[in-house]
Amino acid sequence: MADNNEQVQTQNHVEHTEKHFDGFIAEIVDIVGRTGIYGEALQIMCKILEGNDKGRVIRRNAVGREKIGDKIRLPDTTREMKQIKAK
Repeated sequence: MADNNEQVQTQNHVEHTEKHFDGFIAEIVDIVGRTGIYGEALQIMCKILEGNDKGRVIRRNAVGREKIGDKIRLPDTTREMKQIKAK
């Protein structure tokens, strides 16, 4: 009975950990420029390293100290930002 109970607990633990999702890993390949009202955000080009869109390069906005070669975690790969246009 105890072995069966332990086996059920380990199966529940495995199922619980498999459902946890943190996003997709991407690598910054280019920094396009600054965006935002005060220039607080960077527009970057990043290459998706995992998932269905592996190898795809998309444009995203990022806040913080980012540099080429950094790896970031994206919640999804479907959103892509518009290109910065000079006025």
